[in-house]
Amino acid sequence: MFAIAKMLMAWAALVICMTVQAQAQYDPLASDIFTLPDDMRKTSSLDTQIVYFDPYADPLGIDPLMRPLDTEHTAEYLDKISGREYLGPFVPVQEDLRGNWRLDLLGGMPGKVDLLLVQNRDAVFGRGTLSLAGTINDVSASGWTAKDVLYLDLFNALDLILYRCTLTMSRDYLSGSFNAYDAQGRAWSGTIQGGRPA
Repeated sequence: MFAIAKMLMAWAALVICMTVQAQAQYDPLASDIFTLPDDMRKTSSLDTQIVYFDPYADPLGIDPLMRPLDTEHTAEYLDKISGREYLGPFVPVQEDLRGNWRLDLLGGMPGKVDLLLVQNRDAVFGRGTLSLAGTINDVSASGWTAKDVLYLDLFNALDLILYRCTLTMSRDYLSGSFNAYDAQGRAWSGTIQGGRPA
């Protein structure tokens, strides 16, 4: 009986020792957290090789991640020293969409749209009128171009109808399709085509 008690005591001591060691390994607040490498708390100047060491820096902070960017390796800097022009995301549009346009809506509710469009890079916007079922309403236009496609939204503010158009551009001619949405939750689609009035 004494041997069993002695074995149980040894087993309990072994389990406690292993548990304490395992907790120290996984405890983020254990004493070994303060033995981080020194370079985690160092900052350096971009202009000189002086290294500043802050002994009061928070070892769990994100200060090393918040350093300013190295200006000698940015795209703008490399473009300047290489003589290249800065290449932005803007790709020049082939077609000039500025001016007056007359478009025919074909489908469930046929109509005509007369628009005055302006263009600034790939942004296209303007205003006009929509003739639909004997009524004429003002519409606003807003959209953008990508390669040879014009994505144009026509909005009738009086009746709260949105015409979302996808048009292929070809010199003085536009053709494509539209999806229309009204305030009552109805939706319909059709085709749209037209060009510059003579």
